[in-house]
Amino acid sequence: MANILILGAKVPFTSGGQDVLVGTLLRELRVRGHQADTVELPFNVFPKESFLNQAAMWRSLDLTQFAGQEVDLVIATKFPSYYAKHPKKSLWLVHQRREIYELYGGRYSDFSDDPRDEQLRRMLVEGDQKVIGEAAFVSGISRNVVDRLYNFNGIKGEVLYPPLPLAGRYRTSEPEDFVLSVGRLCSIKRVDLMIKALPIVHNFIKLKIVGTPDEPSIMEYFKNEIDKHHLWERVEFLGRVDDEALLDLYSRALAVYYAPFDEDYGYVTLEAMASGKPVIAGTDSGGVLEFVKKDENGIVVEPNTDAIGHGVNRLAEDRALAKRLGESGKRYIESSKIGSSGWDNVIGGLLSPLSR
Repeated sequence: MANILILGAKVPFTSGGQDVLVGTLLRELRVRGHQADTVELPFNVFPKESFLNQAAMWRSLDLTQFAGQEVDLVIATKFPSYYAKHPKKSLWLVHQRREIYELYGGRYSDFSDDPRDEQLRRMLVEGDQKVIGEAAFVSGISRNVVDRLYNFNGIKGEVLYPPLPLAGRYRTSEPEDFVLSVGRLCSIKRVDLMIKALPIVHNFIKLKIVGTPDEPSIMEYFKNEIDKHHLWERVEFLGRVDDEALLDLYSRALAVYYAPFDEDYGYVTLEAMASGKPVIAGTDSGGVLEFVKKDENGIVVEPNTDAIGHGVNRLAEDRALAKRLGESGKRYIESSKIGSSGWDNVIGGLLSPLSR
């Protein structure tokens, strides 16, 4: 059995897919008899000039030995954890700093063509290529993530889909008149499009939102939109909920809205499908579309309020369609390795440097 450290970048006071991934990987390694632990350093998105300092902090760590025990392997996840040095480093890439890659020059990036931004971006891209190139095994959590790494950095990696964190516990109940949104509350997740679509949606359909703010002033923006359209009786912010409450919400929803821009992976997609619910996704939702197929197990619409609103109405008016799409998604989950059985493949890849 091996001594293994999982490396993660933690944003205090928030939670998301990264936290779930690290926690479930830790559990699965320990179940298999390995001595595993996590090393997480706090990460701050602002100011962007601090990215180099935060990368340097990881680079400066000596992770080869603790308490008289050799560390056999480290498993890095997302920026800047993969800057850590170790003779045997695996990478299970969640994502890099997307604002210097595919988001650069768009509304979701604060990097401009200012010479200072360009210099910082160049240094980060070059740094990524160097430190990721050191890894003995390179993988990503989706085809979307692996393709980005190859397209921008010329580094190939394997796709290792993270299995569902609550496999075996998802259930399906009779649908109620609400759409569920789950995830961090930030602009790139595009929860605002669902809020703005509600005036188009039949007024008996409500929106329940699970998640916490992950961006300055985002809640003020949401509340202004709700005030503008007089939607307070139809929108409910639930904040962070425990596992049992989340399972219950999934089971009772008419549908799950998850239409972020160019998503990395998205546990929400697969949790909705495991709960027998259709997913409403955008045509540009990235990794979500590796699983959601239009009119097979979900609704794929243009990312605008009209299309989203009419998509919800379609499901509200045709409950047989909603049921058929949900059942199709559930069959996919049951036949795939997204359940707990998928962990053998993930861990086999991540631990492969130990056998070399």
